[in-house]
Amino acid sequence: MSTKLEIEKKFLISPPKSWIQISKIFDNLIDVKRISQVYLNKKDGEEECARIRKTIFGLKDDLDVRYDFNQKQFVENGVSKEKEVEISKDKYEELLKDKNKDQIILSKTRFLFNYKDQVFELDLFKEPLNGLAILELELKKKDQQIFIPPFLKVIKNITNNPKFNNFNLASTV
Repeated sequence: MSTKLEIEKKFLISPPKSWIQISKIFDNLIDVKRISQVYLNKKDGEEECARIRKTIFGLKDDLDVRYDFNQKQFVENGVSKEKEVEISKDKYEELLKDKNKDQIILSKTRFLFNYKDQVFELDLFKEPLNGLAILELELKKKDQQIFIPPFLKVIKNITNNPKFNNFNLASTV
């Protein structure tokens, strides 16, 4: 399992409400992913809960499906260490039995698109978080200049707001 340093910025946005806004995303679309993310029970000695994720790539269910095991450790504002490894469907189903019962399964559609040579991830959450929209950008360096697409309305920067990390979102319901 490899560990990498992840530097990212996160923004709470108003979800796209018009076909014009959506078409601007699709003009530079890289991929669409449907994600189900499940947090596991915390093991003794672990600082953070692990999670498993099922990702369907593309627009149809018969396309590529990937299963991952992931664990993050907070380093500093907007920076974390991330361990991630691809797992088999059987391993995913086995780990699913250890789901944290106090948390919901996070379901979202992720749109990856390019804007001014930056790859953004726009997560549109499904029930019970329907209407929540988070825009993320992974940075190469902490002081990198960011160009927010003008067709998306940022409500606020939530990079350092723990209320909006996926673990806490899964605990909100």
